[in-house]
Amino acid sequence: MRRRSGVLGLGFLLCLSGCGGGGSSTPSTPATPVPVTPAATIEASGSGNLEVHPSSLSGFGAALVMPIRIRETGGGKADWTYARYSATLKGVELERKEFTSDSLINAGISKITANQNLVYSLTFHINATDFDNIVVTLGFADLKDARQFSTQVPLSTFSGVVSSPTPTLRSGLINLDR
Repeated sequence: MRRRSGVLGLGFLLCLSGCGGGGSSTPSTPATPVPVTPAATIEASGSGNLEVHPSSLSGFGAALVMPIRIRETGGGKADWTYARYSATLKGVELERKEFTSDSLINAGISKITANQNLVYSLTFHINATDFDNIVVTLGFADLKDARQFSTQVPLSTFSGVVSSPTPTLRSGLINLDR
């Protein structure tokens, strides 16, 4: 009887060792990791003087020429979706001007590449003359995950403000580093 139970026990152990099979003794090679695409991180600042000119366009009193440095620091890529100027007085918005995604695409400056560091000139034709604050906001869409984000251009980052009696011939958006 003992012998029979030993044989049954041995047979049971052999069956268990065959479970979970596969039968191959060659180790599988691990999958090649896919590189992680970093998210875009964008900083914006003034790059020189903020210029005030009479507007060369009828219907507008002045033109603000703003050299703006855009730096991508996260190693990602983004679409530049808008550039907005807003003048306020005591917290109330008096005037808003905006360059849309189409304007940026037409100017050839809508793509922000990894580690980019370029200066763009934005010219806003405006009418507001009595304001206590100007806010310049730039909007972006991260190409990694379509996350929408914005950054402001602090006025304190411009070297100063200069005015000219000569109407500006500049209009729109220009890449100054090309």
